[in-house]
Amino acid sequence: MKLLGVTAPFTGSGKTSVTLALLSKIPGAESFKIGPDYIDPGLAARVSGRRAYNIDRWIQGRHYLDPLLASDADYGIIEGVMGFFDSGSAMNLSTHYYFRKLKVPYLLVIDVSRMAESAYYVGRSFFGRNMIGVVLNNVGSEKHANMVRSEFEKHGIRVIATIPHIQEAAIPERHLGLYTASEMEDLQEKSRRIAAHIDTSFLEGIEEFKPPPSVRKKVVQIPNRRLKVAVAYDRAFNFYYTSSLDFLNSIGEVEYFSPLKNEVPERADFVYIGGGYPELYPDDLERAERTKEFLRNHVESDGLLMAECGGLMFLERHLEANGKSHSMAGLFAGTVKPIGRLTLGYTKLVALRNSFLFRKGDVIYGHEFHRTSIQDPGDKLFRNIIGKGIQDNMDGLFLRNALGSYSHFDLGRYSRRLLRTIEVRGRS
Repeated sequence: MKLLGVTAPFTGSGKTSVTLALLSKIPGAESFKIGPDYIDPGLAARVSGRRAYNIDRWIQGRHYLDPLLASDADYGIIEGVMGFFDSGSAMNLSTHYYFRKLKVPYLLVIDVSRMAESAYYVGRSFFGRNMIGVVLNNVGSEKHANMVRSEFEKHGIRVIATIPHIQEAAIPERHLGLYTASEMEDLQEKSRRIAAHIDTSFLEGIEEFKPPPSVRKKVVQIPNRRLKVAVAYDRAFNFYYTSSLDFLNSIGEVEYFSPLKNEVPERADFVYIGGGYPELYPDDLERAERTKEFLRNHVESDGLLMAECGGLMFLERHLEANGKSHSMAGLFAGTVKPIGRLTLGYTKLVALRNSFLFRKGDVIYGHEFHRTSIQDPGDKLFRNIIGKGIQDNMDGLFLRNALGSYSHFDLGRYSRRLLRTIEVRGRS
């Protein structure tokens, strides 16, 4: 496989649009997103027709390169996170770190909408040994393009593409970022319109990726019996790491069900409700009585259930949205309220007592991403070393064998504990 990186001096430059354009133009390309992002991989999967993966050594641990090692794609397009050097953490989690470690040749996307010759001087701080060239995004006219391009060419920097501002190709945004793939029927057309401005002849000089010699792929234990796994998936719940879903598919039969459609899985050893946008669909979720009853019965019969962020919000008693209070599943006793500020960042938690997935004293790595708060009197399972959690730097509600948290996790990292729990329960 050949790797190609896409980065930018700052967020909002057009990395995602260029990545999607490349995926639409390069046959057999697979997408990888650096950092804890669910929306961009969903968009990439829609355009490429292949599953898209995250690369994140904070959340995934030392096996963060497993998706790359397992890929059979001809090309891997790696989209960076934020600006090239941005990390926001004591551990270096920047795009620059990953690209340097893996020797990834990369394109630098520069939004030149408010610059001309100055774009070169902004961009040159981000030039590196493995940079192939620059993509000049949001060009206003041919005259503008020539003004911007001239300074790069004078200094010997290859201009891969000049992309005009195309309003019809823009991806709309909301309070948690870009719209999701399921909400845009014209996503492929948007990507093709941008791709028309990119000459991919630069790909000919890219060499095959050689993983660092110290990297070894994690071997996943296969259980003695095929497990039944139910995953909530629709427009309200679709924030999942592909590596988590791959892990669940490797250990059992995964059945997807939609709370928005009031669906109920046939049977489940383990139920998983990820994050998403439940606050956008409070009326539909309030009416989903069959789904909510199934979840309550599953937990009351000692079934395993895990819910992250949006999933946790659905398990609470009330969700306030659009000026009204809506009844949710009621497994937990709290109320979810909208807030104006965004809670975003990596989390590091310590388990205060045992649960089906963690043991007292375990240190757990995740991230949080929401614009809500939860008022819930229940005892919390985790103390946040890093991150805000539900309240008072505490996260994780636990009832019987239902675990809900604001933090998102990569299930593959904690696979052995989850498998052991399910296997023991299956023999009892």
